[in-house]
Amino acid sequence: MNIPTIVGAYAAMPQEVLDQEALYRGLAAGGWVDGIEIPYRDGVDADPRWLADQLRGRFTQCVVTAIPGTMGHLANDPYFGLASSDEEGRQRAMTWIAGLVDDVRSLHEMVGHPVVRFVELHSAPSNHAEPTALKASLVELSGLFADAELIPVIEHCDASDGVGPGEKEFLGLDDEITALSGIGVRLTVNWGRSVVESHDPDLPARQVDRLADAGLLGGVMVSGAGPEVTQYGPAWGDAHLPLRDDEPTSLLTTDLIGSFMTAARGVQSYQGIKVQTPVDATVEQRLAMITSIHDAMASA
Repeated sequence: MNIPTIVGAYAAMPQEVLDQEALYRGLAAGGWVDGIEIPYRDGVDADPRWLADQLRGRFTQCVVTAIPGTMGHLANDPYFGLASSDEEGRQRAMTWIAGLVDDVRSLHEMVGHPVVRFVELHSAPSNHAEPTALKASLVELSGLFADAELIPVIEHCDASDGVGPGEKEFLGLDDEITALSGIGVRLTVNWGRSVVESHDPDLPARQVDRLADAGLLGGVMVSGAGPEVTQYGPAWGDAHLPLRDDEPTSLLTTDLIGSFMTAARGVQSYQGIKVQTPVDATVEQRLAMITSIHDAMASA
């Protein structure tokens, strides 16, 4: 089975539009990128037609992540989320996700062919989430996603019972597994987010191994984390640090990427890379930092 490889290009995006377009061209030219992880806030991009131009004819296995918009809503609406214990907060999130699906349909019309295959959802809100609410939301949304030919997954983030303080503090893995049992939705593990949760660089592989055993493994995303303040963010922040080779404080090494990928045993739905790059890095340097992680994944 060909496992799609995704790049969260937005984390490594340069400031200038011409450089952004060059980054997309470079990712396509590498021949190994099947899709882009697209951040959803209250739209797929500030300029959806420009994004459509970058994706057209290049990428057909993209992932839309709802995390930027979810966190944006939580800043002013602490009960917003698909797993909310507050029914009105849950319904606000359900309406928002319906809008996300509509925007993906519109993007496909602009591109002229489907480009998005997966949508990463989250067990928000922080500290007010329940597995039963998450299950109810996913069951209720199943028809919407099926009609749009999209596959929903839950991306595990740092949990409220993790080594705190966390950034997301959503449901723990046990509760997410309980919520997903028997409904056909899988879980994606982001290496860095699991390390933010635990401060344990070996935990992501154990989580992936457990999900693979349970038949619940969705995607595996490689993103770094570390214990020190860097140009990318705070200590133990969800800052998508690069490899240790490119950021000495990062806990992400080629050996740990190897164990992470080995734990997946080839049953992952997709695999990907999302790292930040220095503000002043050239497009070529950004591509090289991303490609070095791909090479470590490929050699696992």
